[in-house]
Amino acid sequence: MKQIKSLGIKGIIDLLRKHGIRGSYQFITRNIQHISANYFAKRWDRKHGVDTAGSIRLDFLNVVGPNKDLGNECVCTSPNSFHFIMENMPDDMDQTSSTFIDLGCGKGRTLLLAAQYKFPKIVGVEFASELVDVAKLNIKQFFKSNARKNDVSVLEEDATSYVFPDTDLFVYFYNPFSKPVFDKVIESLLNNLAEKPRNCFIVYGSSSHDAIGWAAPTILETGHFNQIPTRRMPYFIDSIRRINFAIFKYEADKKS
Repeated sequence: MKQIKSLGIKGIIDLLRKHGIRGSYQFITRNIQHISANYFAKRWDRKHGVDTAGSIRLDFLNVVGPNKDLGNECVCTSPNSFHFIMENMPDDMDQTSSTFIDLGCGKGRTLLLAAQYKFPKIVGVEFASELVDVAKLNIKQFFKSNARKNDVSVLEEDATSYVFPDTDLFVYFYNPFSKPVFDKVIESLLNNLAEKPRNCFIVYGSSSHDAIGWAAPTILETGHFNQIPTRRMPYFIDSIRRINFAIFKYEADKKS
């Protein structure tokens, strides 16, 4: 995104002429949010010796499976946003018995954030080999300065072929792919839970394209999940946009 400081006086005047006051204000606000989020993401990376900042398009990455065209740009959840989501989890979600799974984990920042909680096992699933390599290196670097309390790993795999473990589950989506892939993943998850009913929570977050608008109904239409009431997430300075998110709890006997 073109930065404000590069515009100059003439550029700002041209901006006002082209977009008007309201449009120019929105442009400047978005620009400031991007700069701020990037600054705090890189600061977090420097603190932990990792590389999780920025967004990456999939066009030129090597991908396993047939769904490259259905994957979304790699963007990591901000620390403040993730911790806010965790604060909204219900009391009956037992971290100590649950495997945390991030489908479409990208560079793995969310895995590192989850490692600050009590999940015994944390798994990232990512279909772009370059991102898998970065995520694995980030895990190695992160635990140089943080005591390892969890089993944290990354699998190079298409989410539609991932086999869920038989533990309690915490399944995390941050708008990783389009609806056709999401539908298959939810079907696979439901089949897995039908074979062995157990506790399962889904968290779906999105800051763009109104993905939560179709993801939430898709989950609820299965007839096996209840949506948990949550507080509306505020805008955090380390996030490009405010995240819309929803939490769902599996109910094995809900659907007859």
